[in-house]
Amino acid sequence: MTTPSDRTDLLEREARELLAFLQTLSPEAWHTPSACAGWTVGDVVGHLTSVDFANRLLRGLDGDYSPPEGSPPPERHDEDAFARSIYQRAIDTRERLGDGLLDDFTQRVEEAISLFRQVGPGQWDNLVYWPPGPMSVQTLLTQRIAELTMHTWDIRSRLEDDYHLSDGSVAALLDTVDRAARRAFRPDPNLGGRYAQRYRFLITSPTERVFDLVLSDAVAEIIHHPSGQSDEPAHVTFQCDGEACVLILYGRLTPDGAVYARRLSVADGDAYLASSFQEKFVGG
Repeated sequence: MTTPSDRTDLLEREARELLAFLQTLSPEAWHTPSACAGWTVGDVVGHLTSVDFANRLLRGLDGDYSPPEGSPPPERHDEDAFARSIYQRAIDTRERLGDGLLDDFTQRVEEAISLFRQVGPGQWDNLVYWPPGPMSVQTLLTQRIAELTMHTWDIRSRLEDDYHLSDGSVAALLDTVDRAARRAFRPDPNLGGRYAQRYRFLITSPTERVFDLVLSDAVAEIIHHPSGQSDEPAHVTFQCDGEACVLILYGRLTPDGAVYARRLSVADGDAYLASSFQEKFVGG
C-alpha cells in the first residue's frame, strides 16, 4: 500500500530530477515547443510555478477550504474558462519572471516538499480549495505528483530521444485519471442514456488495473474495477501499459499512435468507436 510518506518521497525525487535536468538546458532549449500543445518548455515551467499551491494547502491544514480572495466558488466552475486561465497564467508567469523563472520554480518545489513533510497524521483528510471542487490533502499530493510528472514528460520527451515516466509517477497518474477524464472530455447531448459509450482499459503494468471511461451527456466518468471484473459490457476494450494509458487520457498520445507503436491493442469491441476515440478528446 502506498502511504502519504511514500508519495512525498516520490514528489521530492521526481522534482529534484526535473530541477537537475532544467539546470542543464541552454537558453535556446527553453523556447523549444513542448509536448503540451501551445506551450514552450519555458511556458510549462511557468505553469508549474504559477499555481497558488502553498497558500491553499496551508489554509486547508487550518481547516479552511473556502475560495481564496479572487478565486471562484466551485459551483461557478467552468472547465473551458479554467483551461484558458491556466494557459494565460503560464504565459504571463514565464514573461514576468524571465531569467528568474527557474529560481522561482525551485523555491516553489522546496516549499511544497517542506509543507507535505509537515502534514500531521490526522490532517491528510483535510479539504483544500480547488476550483472544480475541494479535495483532500492526500489527493492534492497525488495530483501535484501527477501534474509535475506529466509536465516533466512534456519537457523531456521533446529534448531526449527515449524518455519514459517512472513506475511511481505512472501509478500516481493512474490515480488521477478521474480528473483527467473530466478535463479531457465534455458532455455530449447525443450520448445520453443507453447511447453512452463505455471504453474499458486493461492496464498491464506497472501493476494490473481495470477501469472504464464512460462518455455521455454528463461529465465523463471513470469507473474502477478493483477485482478486475465487471458485469457491464464495454463497447471497446483497450489493452496497454500504464504509461500509454495516461499519455492517451492526458492527450499526449493518440490511440492510433499507440497502436502504431505497438503500445496499445484493441482487445475487443466496435472498431469504429475505437478508431474515433481520439476525436472525442477536448483537453483542458
